Amino acid sequence: MIEHYELTGYGPSHPRAAFILVATQDLSDPVESMQKSIASILETTDRNRILVICAVFQQNVLTQEEQEAVNQALLKLDGGVGTHWHGTTQHTHSNAIDSDGHSHGHKIKTIFSDSTSVSSSRKDAATYIKFLSEEHEQHKLKAKEEQIITILMRPDSIITTSHWIDTVSHALISKDGTTQNAISFASSSTETINEGETKSINLELKPIKSHASNDAMTLTQGQSYPSPILEGSVTAMTLETFHNLPVKDLYLDSHFGSDLELSLNLWMCADGIDIVSSLKAQTTLGVLQHKDKAGMMPSSMVRLVNVWMGKESFIGKKVLELLEGNLGVNVGQLEKDGKLKELPDKSLLNHCRTFEWFAKEVNVALEKELKQIKGEVSEKKPAVVSDGQKRGGHLAPGFEQHLKDAKNAFMNGGDSNALGQLPSKPLSETNKQIISTAKMVDLKYVDVTNGHTEDPHRGAMDENGVFGYVHDATALRKNPPPFKFVKEQVNCDKNDGDKKMLTQKVSIDFAADQAANHIAETSGKPRAKIFCLVYTIEKFHDRIPAIRETWGQKCDGFMVGSTKTDPALGTVNIPHEGPEEYNNIWQKVRSMWSYIYDNYYEDYDWFHIGGDDLFLLVENLRLYLESEEIQLAANGGERLPTGKETQQVPLFLGRRFKEQGNWDRIFNSGGSGYTMNKAALKALVVDAFPTCMPHLHTFAEDVMVAQCFRNKLKVFPFDTKDETGAERYMPFAPKHHLNYRIPKDVNSDWYANYSIDIKEGLDHCSDHSVAFHYIKGDLMNRMYAILYGHCA
Repeated sequence: MIEHYELTGYGPSHPRAAFILVATQDLSDPVESMQKSIASILETTDRNRILVICAVFQQNVLTQEEQEAVNQALLKLDGGVGTHWHGTTQHTHSNAIDSDGHSHGHKIKTIFSDSTSVSSSRKDAATYIKFLSEEHEQHKLKAKEEQIITILMRPDSIITTSHWIDTVSHALISKDGTTQNAISFASSSTETINEGETKSINLELKPIKSHASNDAMTLTQGQSYPSPILEGSVTAMTLETFHNLPVKDLYLDSHFGSDLELSLNLWMCADGIDIVSSLKAQTTLGVLQHKDKAGMMPSSMVRLVNVWMGKESFIGKKVLELLEGNLGVNVGQLEKDGKLKELPDKSLLNHCRTFEWFAKEVNVALEKELKQIKGEVSEKKPAVVSDGQKRGGHLAPGFEQHLKDAKNAFMNGGDSNALGQLPSKPLSETNKQIISTAKMVDLKYVDVTNGHTEDPHRGAMDENGVFGYVHDATALRKNPPPFKFVKEQVNCDKNDGDKKMLTQKVSIDFAADQAANHIAETSGKPRAKIFCLVYTIEKFHDRIPAIRETWGQKCDGFMVGSTKTDPALGTVNIPHEGPEEYNNIWQKVRSMWSYIYDNYYEDYDWFHIGGDDLFLLVENLRLYLESEEIQLAANGGERLPTGKETQQVPLFLGRRFKEQGNWDRIFNSGGSGYTMNKAALKALVVDAFPTCMPHLHTFAEDVMVAQCFRNKLKVFPFDTKDETGAERYMPFAPKHHLNYRIPKDVNSDWYANYSIDIKEGLDHCSDHSVAFHYIKGDLMNRMYAILYGHCA
């Protein structure tokens, strides 16, 4: 059975991609090159987000026998042979149908073209993609709003960035649909890719290296920067943008010629080109033998001059002179030979910028050459500009604009007279960058329940299975059960790793907590109110009393999301889409967070979630949330809040992990739980949940929450280490972190591979840690006894 999402994707917020690869005669082994390139697509891309991969083989590239061999080889890849992804699941199987009976839809379209022109082959493939997109839409397999992303990829290149499509989607798809830019992957023939490196052209229309300006790099912190021409290996734009480009010269024979024409289209008639530094591609060794790496055929050069510069213009004349003098190009002979027939209609450029503008504002190296020829002294910096207004369009949306938004965030909703105090010290550079992409959120509650008719807003059931139940989140704090100190169970004298970590390093900061209470009482300003949410099932309700008797009662609000409502335990039955099982925790958490937002949003400042084996050091957590660092970050990073703010930066706190070591997919581990402020909770439930994997069934709720924050909201996990670099949120018990040692090969151990700059032994945990994981039964009581003085 073919997976539903493989046919339909995930909707407009997570658009699918269509790939175009054109194999030419210049490849040393076109079949092997094409296979390697397509394999890299499948290895780095969620297959459910691939609309089609068009593998185009030009005329005379393959014999009839080779064509059949290609069909068979690509058919195997299409059937799932080789590593590939479905959502967050990576697997490989030897047959078209795997052991679970799951089969694949066709993703690879092999085209044997009659053309020898790269631009013509690309156009044919793009026409097929448009037809396929329209067919999907007609048969309800695609929403009209989903903008298909077109990827132009050379079949001598491989994509090396995993899960790259989320970054590309964010950079290309704007809310108002006006963005018409292209994204170029940073590419190299080696492992080293120099930051800020771009490509330009000189007066001989040859590619030369250039570098983005300091302004461009600073403005976006190097996340994206403009490039005069396409880097070449992998280029992304929306299908609509590609089809709307005015000039498509179907006689440009090489990849470089076609890329140069695309570049001129994008800069002069659209919104330009950005290299996104986190997106990497690499040319395959031993295959990089294109003749166009040194330029293009003379006929293509002259064609480009005629259309884009005009052969009578100053620039056009100078370029043609160089072509004739340095390269021995006989323009007259090319015309006689019919090489310049059927030139594109230059009137299509009436609404575009001029080539002089391109040379002056974008391709500065070219402008410098022209000024030298004229005898003028160039005052222009030898790099490209980055001003989106000068370009007449947008840089990658979500990079510059988000940085501008963050810079103004401290203005407290626009009230310039309500600035808070300056902090005693600024945020770390890491956390400045993390909050820079997040937009301020209006804190006013918005009702999205829609009558509680659909998941994830159906609400909770009471003991009798009747919807409409609202749990009293303050019940535990008002009537806390006593801690049952049983010396034999707690075993205070046992000198193991747990005790060592909790007596020699980690402690509750009682003095600071009492001082904060005193300040709150005398000032009248309440302390941060924390809502604690635990998830479990009825089978494990025996774990809840230990939580209630220890740390749970210290939370301002407390609830246990479960499969049975029991007011005595504080458990609440919150139904969700799909079955109640480990592999569907994502849907469970979606419904729980929605329930929390619908019923408790306005009563609390912070919201923490974790499993039934979580131990929370609530005093330390509250002090951390009230710290200058967190208050500063929530207010935009410039000034401390005044308490009158109506807007807030979404903060997503927890233990940061790199998913499978991938820096582009950082998430907060669900083990020790994660903490959100009001802005983050509202943004997640109101803005992200409706379109972010709304029907996906998976156990990886922590990864999914991070993905929704990242892709939909540009909210990233905050670095919660203390000033010494020690962690505050622990994914394991104290003794595990005390005894753990990082292996020499970090890839041999998932924890080392996922972790970010961890320390060993006592140095690992912060003095005032806030959470530990895998704490059950007697260990929970023992930790509480040690931390709160019962073992003294």
